Amino acid sequence: MLSQRYRLFMRTGHALLSRPTHQSLSWNTNAICRKFQFTSQRSYTSSPPTTTLGEATPTTRVRFAPSPTGHLHLGGLRTALYNSLLARQDGGKCILRIEDTDQTRYVPGATESLIRALEWAGVKFDEGPGIGGPHEPYQQSKRLELYKQHAEILVEHDHAYRCFCSPERLSLVRLEAQKSGRTASYDRKCSNLSKQESQERAEKGESYVIRMKVPDGKTVIHDKVHGKVEFMNKEVDDSVLMKSDGFPTYHLANVVDDHIMGITHVIRGQEWLPSAPKHIILYNMFGWKEPSFAHVPLLLNPDKSKLSKRSGDVNVEDYRDKGYFPEAVVNFVALLGWHPGSTEEIFDLDGLTKAFSLKNIQQSNAVVLREKLDWINKMHLNRRAETKEGLLNMAAMVRPKIEADLGPLGKEHTDEYIGQVIDTLKERIKNVYDVPTLCGYYFKSPTYTSEESVAYLSKVGADTLLKVLPKALSELKSKNDVSLEKEEAKQVLKAIADEHKLKLPVVMNALRYTVSGVKVGAGVPETLSTLGRKCVIDRIERVLERCKS
Repeated sequence: MLSQRYRLFMRTGHALLSRPTHQSLSWNTNAICRKFQFTSQRSYTSSPPTTTLGEATPTTRVRFAPSPTGHLHLGGLRTALYNSLLARQDGGKCILRIEDTDQTRYVPGATESLIRALEWAGVKFDEGPGIGGPHEPYQQSKRLELYKQHAEILVEHDHAYRCFCSPERLSLVRLEAQKSGRTASYDRKCSNLSKQESQERAEKGESYVIRMKVPDGKTVIHDKVHGKVEFMNKEVDDSVLMKSDGFPTYHLANVVDDHIMGITHVIRGQEWLPSAPKHIILYNMFGWKEPSFAHVPLLLNPDKSKLSKRSGDVNVEDYRDKGYFPEAVVNFVALLGWHPGSTEEIFDLDGLTKAFSLKNIQQSNAVVLREKLDWINKMHLNRRAETKEGLLNMAAMVRPKIEADLGPLGKEHTDEYIGQVIDTLKERIKNVYDVPTLCGYYFKSPTYTSEESVAYLSKVGADTLLKVLPKALSELKSKNDVSLEKEEAKQVLKAIADEHKLKLPVVMNALRYTVSGVKVGAGVPETLSTLGRKCVIDRIERVLERCKS
């Protein structure tokens, strides 16, 4: 039974309907709401798009509705991004809604984790938890009475029914279907119960769920990605709408909330396309106009298997913790299943907003390639390195990683210095976290004892060091009161080569070994200039002592 006092929130004006406790419950469609019109038609069709594909309208309202079952997946970020981009194009609204009705999969703290990841990525919302809005609360577990009321309305009008079947019987039904080669679906036993028997059993406290009663005929959806898609209703299961614990399933809750919140476009993963006919049928049962649908392609591993948590790094936090820039990750996921219609591949959020269009979302699944992300991240690294502010931001970002890998830094290792290191290395790194991994010598003196250093010394030769380093030392000390610039470093290298009649690469290898201990890095003049005169002199003197001992 419905509660003594009930409320129905409709899209038009959110009309509040209530009845005094002494009045009997009697449903009258016209009295409930002009827009609440039940239908008995048996062939349901979603409305063809009335706007140009991919174009937002001034009243565009979209939503991202994740379940708090863990971290934000790459696919989830892409869905949130596409929704946000469509809304931003023409002053629409993007809503964050937490779909936490599956209590068996709920993970404490997951909602906060999702919100942090979205904030890191720069995806912003106009309504939602912690933001507010006209449709609060934006957490489905706090809207249970609303779903219960709508489910009971469907039961009252014979669009749904109570199912009292035990889990054991349902298991037998599934087993029999599998044995006969049929799709496992409910056999509709309880749909034959009379309203009186169903009501009496419910009032006696017998456990039940509420199932939708799928009509005969077919359902057609006009999807903005896949076009016209038809489903035969006989292949659509009488899915559960309300569980025995009082929580709704996704099918009911998302339809009710999307209608009440005025959602105009539903952009979600392709895995939900088989559920679309159930949702279209529900919209028609309630007499509501359904939103436009766009089911975006799946994300795949390089081996074409579906991207999943078992695949490795699939969560946004994984990429954040590995030093990728948020704008690079957003740029990367935007291109997973969408193309801008041009050769341009590097976008910031503003650029994506201008270029995005639903009509350019492809139907084929998208392969997640780490190599592509690395390249995009490098392009954004170079963009950041174009300004002093960008270099300082990268320095602040990588400092904790440097100290975690190499230990506390000295006072001389300011953000300005770290930024200079990044600028020196920008052509040779793809990620700022490469700095401590590949080039720790910018922050700690080399030990020269690693296998790589020993091999490099054998190539350079101790005799060469004894020829090259004294001249380098005297040249550098002659201008001890000024900073070491790249041009001076070049002149020093050339002077040594001329004096000892050595090839310039021989001289550069000797200095590279001396200051870094490894053979990989930026150009030698650039490296010497970045390290600074005092540091280079100290390392030359140290290596000379090692050679003489």
